[in-house]
Amino acid sequence: MTLKTIADKTHAQICETVSSPLSDDERLSILKIVEQSVREAAADTSQCCCDVVETHAAHHTDLASKLMEEIKQAETIQIANLMGMR
Repeated sequence: MTLKTIADKTHAQICETVSSPLSDDERLSILKIVEQSVREAAADTSQCCCDVVETHAAHHTDLASKLMEEIKQAETIQIANLMGMR
């Protein structure tokens, strides 16, 4: 599941929950809030993974560096994906 799919699904659920129809501006605002929340969650998760790798693989610095580099690359891809939602 892509980040856009998650954001779109969450947006749809919010719109269905609201009792009155939303204007286009309100829908856009909600979508931006959801997008920002997903982006922050992805960044926090990525940082947590880097911290775990750094803690548990400190004695294997080459492995830790490689894993942290791969995690950062995945984070960059996720952010690019979210930016594409705009």
